Amino acid sequence: MLEMSIVEKPLEKVDVKSDYVQISVKDDLELIVLAMMLKQPMCGTEIIKTIHNKFGVLLSPGTIYPLLHSLEKKGLLRCKRSAKIKTYEPVEGSKKKISEMLEERVKAWGILSQFLRER
Repeated sequence: MLEMSIVEKPLEKVDVKSDYVQISVKDDLELIVLAMMLKQPMCGTEIIKTIHNKFGVLLSPGTIYPLLHSLEKKGLLRCKRSAKIKTYEPVEGSKKKISEMLEERVKAWGILSQFLRER
């Protein structure tokens, strides 16, 4: 059985309208999935469960699998097939690029957050 350590613990509940969380998760789904892949390889079902547990957002396989295929085509993830499970993980040498993408997004979030707080 696959280990699901990321799925175990949801984020602390924050008083945010779920619509805002759902929009944010869907807007940044590619980066969220890439961040998850840096922690451990996962199958699509694990990704869906983890996002639901962490953010309270339920995604369909029709959302996740096209995204995973797109990330494969971009050369960021690869799919390892076993008997019944497809597990996705970063392509060798792509971890640095993924980390840089995540860091740039975090910087952008910081700038946006600062702007929104200066109202």
